[in-house]
Amino acid sequence: MESESSSFLDAPIMRFILMTLVVVLLNFGLFFVLNVLAPLVAGCIAGFLASKIRDGIAVTFVGTLLVYSIIFVWSEWTLGFTTAPLDVVVAIIIMGLIGVLGGLIGAALSSRTRS
Repeated sequence: MESESSSFLDAPIMRFILMTLVVVLLNFGLFFVLNVLAPLVAGCIAGFLASKIRDGIAVTFVGTLLVYSIIFVWSEWTLGFTTAPLDVVVAIIIMGLIGVLGGLIGAALSSRTRS
């Protein structure tokens, strides 16, 4: 008889939330040092830890969109909302796509090293 784990940390949704938190914290920490390359580096790390391409892409996209929406809206707020809202949304999506590329690279590296 197989023993099933009853820990809530083994649930896929909890792993997704925790990995998204990893991406958010990495992007916040690296943004002021690497600026545009921060989502790529954070995506590579999270994608490597996720080890599945689908999970790496989903986690990095959601985490990067979340953190850059906070960063860009806060910076626009401090500057007095001088930029058009569409420009901010497009910038957030571009950063999300850079994060997805990093997640794809990290997950591919993880699958190559594990096989």
